[in-house]
Amino acid sequence: MKLYLDCIPCFQKQALFVTKDLDEKLRSKILRKVIHYLYNIEWETSPDELSQHIYELIKKETGIDDPYLEIKKQSTQEAKKFYPRLKEKLQGINDDEERFYTAVLIAIAGNIIDFGPEIKIDLQKTLSEVLEKDPGINDIGLLYKKIHTSETLLYFADNAGEIVFDKIFIEEMIAIRKRPFKKISFVIKGIPIINDAMIVDADESEIDKLPNIVYLKLGNGDSQTGYKRKDKIVEQWIDQHDLVISKGQGNFEGLNNYKGIFFLLMAKCSIIANELGVKEMDTVVKLNN
Repeated sequence: MKLYLDCIPCFQKQALFVTKDLDEKLRSKILRKVIHYLYNIEWETSPDELSQHIYELIKKETGIDDPYLEIKKQSTQEAKKFYPRLKEKLQGINDDEERFYTAVLIAIAGNIIDFGPEIKIDLQKTLSEVLEKDPGINDIGLLYKKIHTSETLLYFADNAGEIVFDKIFIEEMIAIRKRPFKKISFVIKGIPIINDAMIVDADESEIDKLPNIVYLKLGNGDSQTGYKRKDKIVEQWIDQHDLVISKGQGNFEGLNNYKGIFFLLMAKCSIIANELGVKEMDTVVKLNN
Protein backbone atom coordinates (compact mmCIF):
# COMPACT_ATOMS: atom_id res chain seq x y z
CA MET A 1 0.00 0.00 0.00
CA LYS A 2 1.27 3.48 -0.81
CA LEU A 3 2.07 6.10 1.81
CA TYR A 4 -0.57 8.82 2.25
CA LEU A 5 0.14 12.33 3.52
CA ASP A 6 -2.06 11.71 6.58
CA CYS A 7 0.36 8.94 7.60
CA ILE A 8 3.13 11.48 8.27
CA PRO A 9 1.60 13.22 11.34
CA CYS A 10 0.49 9.78 12.56
CA PHE A 11 4.15 8.71 12.81
CA GLN A 12 4.90 11.84 14.84
CA LYS A 13 2.05 11.01 17.22
CA GLN A 14 3.42 7.49 17.62
CA ALA A 15 6.83 8.93 18.47
CA LEU A 16 5.20 11.12 21.13
CA PHE A 17 3.33 8.17 22.61
CA VAL A 18 6.26 5.81 22.79
CA THR A 19 8.45 8.45 24.48
CA LYS A 20 5.79 9.78 26.89
CA ASP A 21 7.63 8.54 29.99
CA LEU A 22 11.00 9.98 29.00
CA ASP A 23 12.76 13.17 30.01
CA GLU A 24 11.29 16.14 28.08
CA LYS A 25 14.69 17.13 26.71
CA LEU A 26 15.31 13.66 25.27
CA ARG A 27 11.74 13.43 24.05
CA SER A 28 12.12 16.74 22.23
CA LYS A 29 15.37 15.56 20.65
CA ILE A 30 13.75 12.33 19.41
CA LEU A 31 10.72 14.10 17.99
CA ARG A 32 12.97 16.56 16.15
CA LYS A 33 14.96 13.66 14.67
CA VAL A 34 11.76 11.92 13.59
CA ILE A 35 10.51 15.11 11.94
CA HIS A 36 13.90 15.61 10.26
CA TYR A 37 13.89 12.03 9.01
CA LEU A 38 10.35 12.31 7.64
CA TYR A 39 11.22 15.60 5.95
CA ASN A 40 14.28 14.25 4.16
CA ILE A 41 13.21 10.81 2.92
CA GLU A 42 11.33 10.06 -0.28
CA TRP A 43 7.67 9.36 0.49
CA GLU A 44 7.48 6.46 -1.92
CA THR A 45 7.79 3.64 0.61
CA SER A 46 4.90 1.81 2.26
CA PRO A 47 3.69 2.85 5.75
CA ASP A 48 4.80 -0.43 7.34
CA GLU A 49 8.39 -0.03 6.09
CA LEU A 50 8.56 3.60 7.19
CA SER A 51 7.26 2.64 10.62
CA GLN A 52 10.15 0.20 11.03
CA HIS A 53 12.69 2.97 10.32
CA ILE A 54 11.01 5.34 12.79
CA TYR A 55 11.16 2.79 15.60
CA GLU A 56 14.78 1.92 14.85
CA LEU A 57 15.59 5.65 15.16
CA ILE A 58 13.78 5.86 18.51
CA LYS A 59 15.52 2.72 19.74
CA LYS A 60 18.93 4.15 18.83
CA GLU A 61 18.28 7.41 20.69
CA THR A 62 16.81 5.87 23.84
CA GLY A 63 18.85 2.68 24.10
CA ILE A 64 15.56 0.90 24.87
CA ASP A 65 15.30 -2.19 22.71
CA ASP A 66 11.57 -2.76 23.19
CA PRO A 67 9.67 0.27 24.55
CA TYR A 68 6.36 -1.66 24.42
CA LEU A 69 7.65 -4.66 26.39
CA GLU A 70 5.47 -4.15 29.46
CA ILE A 71 2.46 -3.13 27.38
CA LYS A 72 2.76 -6.38 25.40
CA LYS A 73 2.95 -8.46 28.57
CA GLN A 74 -0.10 -6.72 29.99
CA SER A 75 -2.01 -7.12 26.72
CA THR A 76 -1.33 -10.85 26.68
CA GLN A 77 -2.45 -11.33 30.27
CA GLU A 78 -5.61 -9.30 29.68
CA ALA A 79 -6.47 -11.21 26.50
CA LYS A 80 -5.96 -14.57 28.21
CA LYS A 81 -8.73 -13.71 30.67
CA PHE A 82 -11.17 -13.82 27.75
CA TYR A 83 -10.00 -17.23 26.51
CA PRO A 84 -12.18 -19.58 28.63
CA ARG A 85 -15.43 -17.67 28.17
CA LEU A 86 -14.92 -17.30 24.40
CA LYS A 87 -14.14 -21.01 24.07
CA GLU A 88 -17.30 -21.79 26.02
CA LYS A 89 -19.33 -19.49 23.78
CA LEU A 90 -18.04 -21.21 20.63
CA GLN A 91 -18.53 -24.71 22.00
CA GLY A 92 -22.17 -23.81 22.63
CA ILE A 93 -22.79 -23.20 18.92
CA ASN A 94 -23.90 -26.39 17.16
CA ASP A 95 -23.94 -25.18 13.56
CA ASP A 96 -20.41 -25.31 12.06
CA GLU A 97 -20.86 -22.33 9.75
CA GLU A 98 -22.25 -20.13 12.52
CA ARG A 99 -19.47 -21.28 14.85
CA PHE A 100 -16.86 -20.47 12.23
CA TYR A 101 -18.43 -17.07 11.53
CA THR A 102 -18.27 -16.22 15.24
CA ALA A 103 -14.65 -17.43 15.53
CA VAL A 104 -13.61 -15.18 12.63
CA LEU A 105 -15.22 -12.15 14.26
CA ILE A 106 -13.56 -12.96 17.60
CA ALA A 107 -10.16 -13.04 15.86
CA ILE A 108 -10.85 -9.67 14.24
CA ALA A 109 -12.05 -8.15 17.52
CA GLY A 110 -8.59 -8.90 18.93
CA ASN A 111 -7.15 -6.55 16.32
CA ILE A 112 -8.25 -3.63 18.51
CA ILE A 113 -5.13 -4.29 20.65
CA ASP A 114 -3.04 -1.88 18.61
CA PHE A 115 -0.96 0.99 19.98
CA GLY A 116 -0.16 2.42 16.54
CA PRO A 117 -3.43 4.25 15.74
CA GLU A 118 -4.79 6.79 18.19
CA ILE A 119 -7.66 4.68 19.57
CA LYS A 120 -8.99 3.67 22.97
CA ILE A 121 -8.69 -0.06 23.65
CA ASP A 122 -11.70 -1.70 25.33
CA LEU A 123 -11.71 -5.43 24.61
CA GLN A 124 -15.10 -6.25 26.11
CA LYS A 125 -16.84 -3.40 24.30
CA THR A 126 -15.10 -4.24 21.02
CA LEU A 127 -16.06 -7.92 21.24
CA SER A 128 -19.70 -7.03 21.85
CA GLU A 129 -19.80 -4.55 18.97
CA VAL A 130 -17.96 -6.77 16.49
CA LEU A 131 -20.15 -9.79 17.20
CA GLU A 132 -23.30 -7.74 16.65
CA LYS A 133 -22.59 -6.50 13.12
CA ASP A 134 -21.52 -7.93 9.78
CA PRO A 135 -18.11 -7.05 8.32
CA GLY A 136 -17.82 -4.17 5.87
CA ILE A 137 -16.27 -6.68 3.45
CA ASN A 138 -17.49 -10.21 4.07
CA ASP A 139 -15.64 -13.10 2.40
CA ILE A 140 -16.17 -15.39 5.39
CA GLY A 141 -18.08 -17.86 3.21
CA LEU A 142 -15.09 -18.21 0.88
CA LEU A 143 -12.77 -18.66 3.86
CA TYR A 144 -15.05 -21.35 5.31
CA LYS A 145 -14.84 -23.34 2.09
CA LYS A 146 -11.08 -22.87 1.86
CA ILE A 147 -10.31 -24.29 5.31
CA HIS A 148 -11.81 -27.64 4.31
CA THR A 149 -9.60 -28.07 1.24
CA SER A 150 -6.34 -26.75 2.73
CA GLU A 151 -3.64 -28.80 4.42
CA THR A 152 -1.10 -26.04 5.10
CA LEU A 153 -1.78 -22.69 6.76
CA LEU A 154 0.37 -19.53 6.64
CA TYR A 155 -0.80 -17.07 9.30
CA PHE A 156 0.63 -13.53 9.45
CA ALA A 157 0.07 -12.46 13.05
CA ASP A 158 -0.16 -8.88 14.24
CA ASN A 159 -0.16 -7.73 17.87
CA ALA A 160 0.70 -9.19 21.26
CA GLY A 161 -2.53 -10.02 23.08
CA GLU A 162 -4.39 -10.21 19.79
CA ILE A 163 -2.73 -13.55 19.08
CA VAL A 164 -4.67 -15.12 21.97
CA PHE A 165 -7.76 -14.54 19.81
CA ASP A 166 -5.89 -15.91 16.80
CA LYS A 167 -5.21 -19.10 18.77
CA ILE A 168 -8.93 -19.50 19.42
CA PHE A 169 -9.64 -19.00 15.71
CA ILE A 170 -7.05 -21.55 14.58
CA GLU A 171 -8.32 -24.06 17.15
CA GLU A 172 -11.83 -23.59 15.80
CA MET A 173 -10.67 -24.09 12.21
CA ILE A 174 -9.09 -27.38 13.26
CA ALA A 175 -12.24 -28.46 15.14
CA ILE A 176 -14.54 -27.61 12.23
CA ARG A 177 -12.24 -29.33 9.71
CA LYS A 178 -12.15 -32.33 12.07
CA ARG A 179 -8.42 -32.72 11.41
CA PRO A 180 -5.27 -30.67 12.08
CA PHE A 181 -3.39 -28.82 9.38
CA LYS A 182 -0.31 -30.73 8.28
CA LYS A 183 1.62 -27.53 8.85
CA ILE A 184 0.88 -24.15 10.42
CA SER A 185 3.46 -21.44 9.72
CA PHE A 186 2.84 -18.64 12.22
CA VAL A 187 4.55 -15.39 11.20
CA ILE A 188 5.67 -13.06 14.00
CA LYS A 189 8.20 -10.23 14.29
CA GLY A 190 11.91 -10.92 14.77
CA ILE A 191 12.54 -7.42 16.15
CA PRO A 192 10.42 -5.10 18.33
CA ILE A 193 8.07 -2.81 16.41
CA ILE A 194 5.24 -1.04 18.26
CA ASN A 195 3.32 -3.81 20.12
CA ASP A 196 3.66 -6.43 17.37
CA ALA A 197 3.95 -10.01 18.62
CA MET A 198 7.33 -11.70 18.85
CA ILE A 199 8.20 -15.31 19.74
CA VAL A 200 8.12 -14.63 23.48
CA ASP A 201 4.58 -13.24 23.11
CA ALA A 202 3.51 -16.21 20.99
CA ASP A 203 4.85 -18.67 23.55
CA GLU A 204 3.18 -16.77 26.39
CA SER A 205 -0.10 -17.04 24.44
CA GLU A 206 0.56 -20.80 24.01
CA ILE A 207 0.59 -20.58 20.23
CA ASP A 208 3.33 -23.21 20.39
CA LYS A 209 0.73 -25.70 21.71
CA LEU A 210 -1.07 -25.74 18.34
CA PRO A 211 -0.40 -28.92 16.32
CA ASN A 212 2.29 -28.95 13.64
CA ILE A 213 3.24 -25.31 14.14
CA VAL A 214 6.46 -23.53 13.21
CA TYR A 215 7.41 -19.87 13.61
CA LEU A 216 8.54 -17.67 10.74
CA LYS A 217 9.91 -14.17 11.30
CA LEU A 218 9.51 -10.77 9.67
CA GLY A 219 12.14 -8.16 10.43
CA ASN A 220 14.48 -5.69 8.79
CA GLY A 221 15.71 -8.09 6.12
CA ASP A 222 18.73 -9.77 7.68
CA SER A 223 18.97 -13.42 8.66
CA GLN A 224 18.77 -12.73 12.40
CA THR A 225 15.66 -10.59 12.54
CA GLY A 226 13.65 -12.02 9.64
CA TYR A 227 12.65 -10.99 6.17
CA LYS A 228 10.81 -7.93 4.93
CA ARG A 229 7.30 -8.41 3.62
CA LYS A 230 8.44 -7.53 0.10
CA ASP A 231 11.33 -10.03 0.05
CA LYS A 232 11.17 -12.83 -2.48
CA ILE A 233 11.12 -15.49 0.22
CA VAL A 234 7.85 -14.10 1.64
CA GLU A 235 6.30 -14.56 -1.79
CA GLN A 236 7.61 -18.14 -1.68
CA TRP A 237 5.98 -18.68 1.72
CA ILE A 238 2.67 -17.59 0.23
CA ASP A 239 3.04 -19.86 -2.79
CA GLN A 240 3.98 -22.85 -0.63
CA HIS A 241 0.85 -22.79 1.56
CA ASP A 242 -2.71 -23.72 0.66
CA LEU A 243 -4.34 -21.13 2.91
CA VAL A 244 -2.89 -17.71 3.75
CA ILE A 245 -4.42 -15.45 6.40
CA SER A 246 -3.12 -11.97 7.23
CA LYS A 247 -4.14 -10.11 10.38
CA GLY A 248 -4.13 -6.37 10.92
CA GLN A 249 -3.42 -3.09 9.18
CA GLY A 250 0.38 -3.33 9.01
CA ASN A 251 0.26 -6.67 7.24
CA PHE A 252 -2.39 -5.33 4.87
CA GLU A 253 -0.17 -2.34 4.07
CA GLY A 254 2.79 -4.59 3.30
CA LEU A 255 1.11 -7.61 1.69
CA ASN A 256 -1.83 -6.28 -0.31
CA ASN A 257 0.09 -6.63 -3.58
CA TYR A 258 0.03 -10.43 -3.15
CA LYS A 259 -2.92 -12.44 -4.44
CA GLY A 260 -4.75 -15.24 -2.69
CA ILE A 261 -4.47 -13.83 0.85
CA PHE A 262 -7.43 -13.52 3.22
CA PHE A 263 -7.05 -10.19 5.02
CA LEU A 264 -8.71 -10.03 8.45
CA LEU A 265 -8.60 -6.66 10.16
CA MET A 266 -10.38 -3.74 11.74
CA ALA A 267 -10.14 -0.49 9.76
CA LYS A 268 -8.87 1.65 12.62
CA CYS A 269 -7.91 4.73 10.62
CA SER A 270 -9.49 6.67 7.76
CA ILE A 271 -6.62 5.84 5.40
CA ILE A 272 -7.15 2.07 5.64
CA ALA A 273 -10.94 2.50 5.57
CA ASN A 274 -10.76 4.56 2.37
CA GLU A 275 -8.28 2.15 0.80
CA LEU A 276 -10.71 -0.71 1.41
CA GLY A 277 -13.89 1.24 0.69
CA VAL A 278 -15.39 0.68 4.16
CA LYS A 279 -16.28 2.83 7.15
CA GLU A 280 -13.78 3.58 9.88
CA MET A 281 -13.84 0.83 12.57
CA ASP A 282 -15.55 -1.61 10.18
CA THR A 283 -14.32 -5.19 10.30
CA VAL A 284 -12.99 -6.73 7.10
CA VAL A 285 -12.63 -10.26 5.76
CA LYS A 286 -11.28 -9.83 2.25
CA LEU A 287 -9.87 -12.33 -0.21
CA ASN A 288 -7.30 -10.49 -2.33
CA ASN A 289 -7.81 -11.70 -5.92
